[in-house]
Amino acid sequence: MTTEFLKAGDEHTICALSTPPGTGGIAVLRVSGQDAYKNTRALCGFLPAQPTSHRLYHGYLKTADGHETIDEVVISYFAQGKSYTGEETTEISCHGGLVITGRILQQLSETGCRLANRGEFTYRAFMNGRIDLVQAEAVLGLIDGQSKQATQVAFRQLQGELSQEYARIEDALVWILAHLEASIDFSTEDIEVVSNPELVTRSMAVMNIVSQLISSYQKGRLLREGLEVALTGAPNVGKSSLLNALLREDRAIVTPIAGTTRDTVEGRISIGGVPVTFVDTAGVRETEDQIEKIGIERSRMAVSRADLAFQVLDVTSADWEQQTVEIFARPGSRDHVLLNKSDLLLNGDPDLSIFPRERIFLVSALSRRGLGDLEGFLTREIEKLDSGSSLVVTQARHLEVLNKIHSCLDRAIGLIRSNSSPEFIAFELADAVRGIHDLLGKEFDEQIIDRIFKEFCLGK
Repeated sequence: MTTEFLKAGDEHTICALSTPPGTGGIAVLRVSGQDAYKNTRALCGFLPAQPTSHRLYHGYLKTADGHETIDEVVISYFAQGKSYTGEETTEISCHGGLVITGRILQQLSETGCRLANRGEFTYRAFMNGRIDLVQAEAVLGLIDGQSKQATQVAFRQLQGELSQEYARIEDALVWILAHLEASIDFSTEDIEVVSNPELVTRSMAVMNIVSQLISSYQKGRLLREGLEVALTGAPNVGKSSLLNALLREDRAIVTPIAGTTRDTVEGRISIGGVPVTFVDTAGVRETEDQIEKIGIERSRMAVSRADLAFQVLDVTSADWEQQTVEIFARPGSRDHVLLNKSDLLLNGDPDLSIFPRERIFLVSALSRRGLGDLEGFLTREIEKLDSGSSLVVTQARHLEVLNKIHSCLDRAIGLIRSNSSPEFIAFELADAVRGIHDLLGKEFDEQIIDRIFKEFCLGK
């Protein structure tokens, strides 16, 4: 994406296909800018000279020279200030198909329209004050949402709930900053405008809100990207067979030969409306095989980044119980255990009551025993992600800025408690306010805008 449209005052009228390219019953092309209606009317002579906003007009779209009819269309008209972009806008609903939409875009170009860049319609909505930067990111989240919960959060953010929370943080910071600056102005008159304990109390209250938003990022990331589950363990315990059973397809190669899986193998299913990615890893063991060593290292990396890790053990082996005890005894262990090959047990099921109930599962990849219990556990983990609030941080950019704001507040509180000069405290708080402005887009640079809008598709 170029940054040509990232300049205030760009008066080009832009156009693009807003529906996915390809064959379909209907396609929609969007035209936005000061000449949107004039350029559209040049192709659609049936449009009135004085249109009514939010009105549909039906007729035939012709070439710019008027010699050929291209398609039967419906035109939607939105007056300036009443459209998504805030500009005069038309939307052309035509029959779907690459040829028809391509010809209409070509004719629009001949009337003076420019093809839109990625995200340019949303960018113009942002520049025209229709939405802030948080809401612009929510548009992308709504389009790219991989689950019901993710799209619900994105929609609430598009309605402005997260923006309002950031605005409340800004108001609280500005209040503290204003009183600090007043104390600086009246310092020669020995007047204390507001006490240090109150400044600490108010700053702590803001920092607590920021901390809550930071802590919500893990949930927000899972909502956006889904859950990643790693299957790890020694060779030949049935990891690949379990992956195939969970996916209900032969995704991984299964053989009796130890070390068959040399690299991570992934597969995705939907559980509770949330995408869950299972990662089958290479069997971990001592080996001199250089290729297998690389696979084992990748296995360790996959486990470290996974949201949940399941150690797969062969329940028919003599030492499975000792291995399980060691897994749960590890300091900070978050692993779960899958006791596979339970269909081969000859003396009944083992007693698992001594182990954490929701961290151990008796399963069989062959008979699918216990996989329902495993999916039920994952469903309960996913249900914990459901949030009736949009105050969930889903973007890494927000986390980065919120961490910066938190650090500024932490330093400011330390300076207040040590009775430092108000100028130093004000510097930290002003930096925190600039952070909020970065989030909302009140202050931005081209790198930030590029980072956000380059992820959009054409026509949005």
